[in-house]
Amino acid sequence: MGDHDDIAQWRAAASLPEVERFFLDARQRIAEEVRTRRPLCLASGACCHFEAYGHRMYLSGLEAAFVVARIDAARARQAANPLRVLEVASARERGDCPYLAGGLCGAHEERPLGCRIYFCDKGADGKGAEWQSDLYEAMHAETIALHERLGAPYRYLEWRAALALFAGE
Repeated sequence: MGDHDDIAQWRAAASLPEVERFFLDARQRIAEEVRTRRPLCLASGACCHFEAYGHRMYLSGLEAAFVVARIDAARARQAANPLRVLEVASARERGDCPYLAGGLCGAHEERPLGCRIYFCDKGADGKGAEWQSDLYEAMHAETIALHERLGAPYRYLEWRAALALFAGE
């Protein structure tokens, strides 16, 4: 199967109520853990400058389809255009996220799970970044299981590569 087939399957699955419930529930669970741990965002978007920060953000194809659909819907409500291939290419050249604007996330409400979990404040609860890794691994395992339940192809994609796939369709 090629990219177009995978994207079509991810888009179809992302529109299912089960998928929406899964990702909205995951977001809530992450928010509760973050409230408990109380990490600080000390770098104000520095982690979104992937190349300079030495950081990459990954997600599954299904999560990418879900996030992209919700961002596109939000942009449509604001009369803004959906993400374009050139925006992704420009972000890659800059080494950052295409949604980063003025040091802030332009897709904050709909950002991927990994963005919700990652904080540069490693000592928020005295346990370093261990809780972040554990939480991410648990969420990712559940996401893989969701792919399997739905029969949706599983691919683990770098965020900008996933955006390029969807924008280039």
